[in-house]
Amino acid sequence: MLFQTSNIIKLTIIAFAWLLMTAFTSNLNRVVNVVIDDSTLTEYQKKMYEKDATRLALRYISKGTDFADLSPQAPQEVTNELYVALLAVYHSPFSEALTVSKTHRLHTFPNPSVDNLQVIYNNQAKWATPLKLGDKKTDNAKINSLCKEFNLKIHSHEIWDDEKNLFMLKADKALNMAAIAKQLETIEEINTIKLLIPSTDGNDIEATKTAKGWKLKYIIKFDSCFTGCKKQHIWTFEILNITANSANVNFIEESGDDLPDWMQIKTQPSDRD
Repeated sequence: MLFQTSNIIKLTIIAFAWLLMTAFTSNLNRVVNVVIDDSTLTEYQKKMYEKDATRLALRYISKGTDFADLSPQAPQEVTNELYVALLAVYHSPFSEALTVSKTHRLHTFPNPSVDNLQVIYNNQAKWATPLKLGDKKTDNAKINSLCKEFNLKIHSHEIWDDEKNLFMLKADKALNMAAIAKQLETIEEINTIKLLIPSTDGNDIEATKTAKGWKLKYIIKFDSCFTGCKKQHIWTFEILNITANSANVNFIEESGDDLPDWMQIKTQPSDRD
């Protein structure tokens, strides 16, 4: 009896070790090397992923600091690394990557603002005369200097009410628009600056720095999102050994609340967004 018990214990240990080895090998086989080539993306797709990378970089470096107190430009090294990480997931062969990039076309929730803002000003402002005459510039040295330094464009000038006009300030390349707004606030006759961040909740991408790269969570949020989404479904990827044009990608898990039937769209084999 003792001999049989000993054999059973040995067999149990061997079986357990085999299961661990199988799980470890399976996980290793999920890691793939991806070569990054953004020439296959449309200009729209590039812009979207540049915005995503900038937002994620600003969130990462803010560490609780108000975005307005940061530099207008996100750290290029961090932004570039996150851009490569996002494209590594986009180009990876996992069906889950196709799901987040093509089926659901997930991008960052637009907070912080990285592309435009709205300026409402006193319509008697002398520096606004060129705008009223249909030009896309002002006679204000600070506004002109910011536009030149950060490649900002004025557009959509129109009447706000009897006392105020407005114009949009658009960034050609993703920037920390809260920091731009802080500088504009010191200009006389500017009444209000709006960063146009939605007041609702919505889909997002979250980035966490790891020892060897980044962990990216692609999140679909649903159920009463006007007051704060109550449910979410998540795909998690780990991106390792990031260089200028390649990275290793590992799909970790799919988790969270079950998606409603109407969200479970069949994945197509091409045209990721």
